[in-house]
Order: sequence, then C-alpha cells, then structure tokens
Amino acid sequence: MDREQQILALIRQNPFISQHEMATLIGISRSAVAGYIAALTKKGTIRGRAYVTSEPRTITCIGGANLDSKAVSKQAIRLASSNPVTVSESCGGVARNIAESLAGLACPTALLTVVGDDKAGQWVLDETRKRGVDVSQAVTLQGESTGTYTALLDASGEMFLAFANMDIYDKCTPNLLIDKWSHIASSALVIADTNLPADTLRELIVRCQEENIVLFIDPVSSEKAKKLPQQLHGVSAIFPNLEEAYQLAGIAREANADYRQLAEAIRERGVKHVFITLGGEGVLYVGEEGDKHFPPIPTKVVEVTGAGDAFLAGIAYGIAHQHTFMEACSFGLAASHITLQTAQSVASELTEERLAQIHMTLTKGD
Repeated sequence: MDREQQILALIRQNPFISQHEMATLIGISRSAVAGYIAALTKKGTIRGRAYVTSEPRTITCIGGANLDSKAVSKQAIRLASSNPVTVSESCGGVARNIAESLAGLACPTALLTVVGDDKAGQWVLDETRKRGVDVSQAVTLQGESTGTYTALLDASGEMFLAFANMDIYDKCTPNLLIDKWSHIASSALVIADTNLPADTLRELIVRCQEENIVLFIDPVSSEKAKKLPQQLHGVSAIFPNLEEAYQLAGIAREANADYRQLAEAIRERGVKHVFITLGGEGVLYVGEEGDKHFPPIPTKVVEVTGAGDAFLAGIAYGIAHQHTFMEACSFGLAASHITLQTAQSVASELTEERLAQIHMTLTKGD
C-alpha cells in the first residue's frame, strides 16, 4: 500500500484525524502528510476541512440559495389596490431547493453557492445544513447581500407576480468554479441553474464535456435561459417549461410549434436529453432513448411553487439509482406530484419511501 492509500485509509477510519497523528502512524513527517493531503484534495478524492472522502454518488448542485418570501392572496388579486395576504419566509433558490429535495431522498448532496455576510445568508446555510446538505463549499461574500425572492400567489396557489434580487450571483465567476473544481469533478452528477453568470455557465459546460461529467441544467426562466451558450454539447439533460423551451429552441411563441419540434431544436444545440414540463399536460421527453409523452398524475394542487425543482430532483434520483432517462421521468412526476399537494417549496413528504410507492404505482402497468 503506497503513502496516499495509507493516508486515505486512515481518513476513512477517522475523518477528523490530525496530520500529526497520521504522520506518527505512518512514520513520515507532518509536512509530507500535508503534501499528500493537498494532492488528494486536488484530485477530488477528499474534500472539506475534516478530510471528508468523496462519495461516488454525491450530487453537486450549483446556483441559487435565497431567502424566499411568499405572499398568498386571500381573495382575487386587485391591481393598484391593497390585497389581504398570508406571508411566510423560507429558504429558497433553485439549486438549493433541488439539493434539499435530493437530501430528503437519501442522496448524498452538496451545494455550491454564494451568500452575503448577513443574517439571511447564515440562516439559509444553517437551515440547508440541518436538512442534510453539505454546504462546506458555499462561499460567504463580505459586503454582499444574500439573494432574495418575493412571490405573490393568487388564492388558487398559482404564481401571479414575483420579484428577485439576485445581484450576488454575478460574483459566481469562472474563477470560483476553478477554485472548487476538485469538489465538482468528484461528483457523479452536477446540477446547475441559470442564476450563474453566462461566462460561468459556459466554463462549467465546457469542463463537464471535457471530463465526461453528467450535467443537468435548470433554465429557471426564459430570460435567464438566454445566458446559456449556443453550443450545449456538455449538457446531459435540460428541463425547460414551455416558455423556456421556445426561448431555447429559438422559435417565436406565436409560431405554435409542435412540442417535439421544440425539443429537437434544443437537441440540435448539443443537449442529449430534453424534458419539457407542460403543466396540466404532463411532460415530454425527447432524447437519445427516443421520445415519449408522460401524462400528469391527477393531483389536487395546493401550490405550484417548487414543483419544477422537485421534478428535476426526481429525475436526478432515478439516474443516481441507475435508471435510464426515460425510466427516471416517472420519479420526476412522482416528486412533483408530492410537492404540488403541499404549500412548501420543498415538501417534507418527499421521502424515498413515498417516492418509491408512487413510482411503483405509475410503472405497474408498463
């Protein structure tokens, strides 16, 4: 057994072992141990200050982590008037929500994001950590304000209007990716949202292609989808809603294009698998495994917030458990179904057991 293997074995036995203890046990100097540690970290074999070894199934989510405020109207919304609402605050952000959903599904999950040095940022990271997500790679930026998202929902739970203050994500530069690359490269799957700047998204896509890393992209919105480069050959799968699909396909909404035409236009940019979420019409999958329309699960909708994030998390869960992309779609539908029945952006009811039950029901007739 060589020195690196000896050090790795000791770390696996005790992630909190000191370099001095390792040096004594192996019979080398502490500085030599530090050199081996640095090499293992650069490779992505270990990560974190406690020398946490990377797990082969770790999913890394990169992007937004916000303080969300949600106002739900008690009656039909009247413009230019005061509307009675119920207000709640929670952790939010597309990448963060997906990470929390995956942690709830017992998937080893990490979040790479930036927050401000304010109470909101500390609270978001603390709460996300409590929910089982590794936030050791998140960066707190001095003098910056944590991202905020404020949504107004109508009495039926549908989105009416939203405000987003996401200026902090301009600080997610390509250099941040380079600095964290050993952690990212050790992931079995990477999920990114388009809160990231255009040059950072481009860098991530190119690097994932070069190193054959599975990369999922959540477009977030039709406007933010414009940040994506024209060439998307490093993207394994993308998850637009219909409006975002038109934007990604470069087709005017007035053209009333066939959904498959939209998906194929997106695939021509280099994406391997396209999932277009169609609300009450279900989901269309078009990719290397063929194409299929998946009808929605009949659901009594409480609120739509977070359903898209849950869908993507369900797909990622399926892929992490060795299902094909087409097979994984039923996990996505099940996760979305569970989330739609709650007022939570990340449903506490979204557990591995519950997901498996619904998935089994969906696939029983296949």
